[in-house]
Amino acid sequence: MTAVRIAKAEDKKAFYDLWKICFGDSNAFCDWFFVNRFAPDYSVILETEGKIVSCMQAFPYTLWIRGREIPGAMLCGVSTHPDYRKKGYMGQIFTYEMKLLREKGCLVAPHTPAVLQSYFPFGHFPVADAAYLTYDGMHATKGNVTLAPVTELDSLFPLYTAFAKKYSGMVLRTKEDFLRKAADYAADGGKCAAYIRNNEIKGYAFYYKTETELTCVEAVADEKCYPMLMEGLRKEADGLVFSAKLPPEMKLPFAKTERKQKGVMGLCNASALLQALQLELPYAFRLTDAVISENNGVFNFQGEPSAETPVFEISAGHLLQVLVGYHSFAEIRSELKIFDEEKYKELDAFLPKQKCYIIDEY
Repeated sequence: MTAVRIAKAEDKKAFYDLWKICFGDSNAFCDWFFVNRFAPDYSVILETEGKIVSCMQAFPYTLWIRGREIPGAMLCGVSTHPDYRKKGYMGQIFTYEMKLLREKGCLVAPHTPAVLQSYFPFGHFPVADAAYLTYDGMHATKGNVTLAPVTELDSLFPLYTAFAKKYSGMVLRTKEDFLRKAADYAADGGKCAAYIRNNEIKGYAFYYKTETELTCVEAVADEKCYPMLMEGLRKEADGLVFSAKLPPEMKLPFAKTERKQKGVMGLCNASALLQALQLELPYAFRLTDAVISENNGVFNFQGEPSAETPVFEISAGHLLQVLVGYHSFAEIRSELKIFDEEKYKELDAFLPKQKCYIIDEY
């Protein structure tokens, strides 16, 4: 017999073991993660014959979308035991998880899967890009900025908060969230260094350094200070292969930067999200959602059910791309059914695109 249910605290070991099998992370990281990031009330499992063979985890966060604080949850750890794959289990736990998050008051569910396309059938479409900087064989003599190691990590929190509010889709971390994330990096050997100018921290980077490479997984800086921050890491790399994840608009002259889609998002509660965004748009539209039935219907942009004739029909995933600001209405024209072309064109002026970025991966 196969059944899906909400996780319990006593399921932690089964989650831990399945994570190790599917992702191969170090014991140090897993030990830290399942003490500090395991939220059973937000996670689900699939059991068959009394054995947990598939699971999905989530952790609640506040997100910054179009200048508003939006309750949501970051999905992570979607895993199925290798012996039980290709049986449709992912679809079962995914649907259950999304409905659970809605019940928990989450309006959206972002995540950064390794293969984004695997979530498109569930209506989770890209809402953020990232720029990936790579430089092979970097030498210390080519970098002229020295970064300072950071010991007082809470001193970085104001810089992160100011940075996060520049991008739609970002986690608006509390100080507790910020320090937890820093401890997350440290659990697996991560280091933190800062670019300081005139006795003021202008940027910081969390990175991992091995015998062959230096990988920066979180870089935050005043916009004009990113080149100096990366120069400092360039020096720290000292001949190693160097890579960094940066905001999507970032380009640096001394290294290759490639922009890629990185981050998808699902819509848990369309009506509540529209209300929270406080949009002042005219007209009504028809929304379709194959995962959460309550999201289906004709709504106005204030999130209320409407008896008006809809201007267009849109899926939950594509609507979320526009609400976050990743796409304009014009850019997704081909994905929709348009019933009134002139009114549809008017909507572009009401919902301009935003700078979108998701720095967290779980």
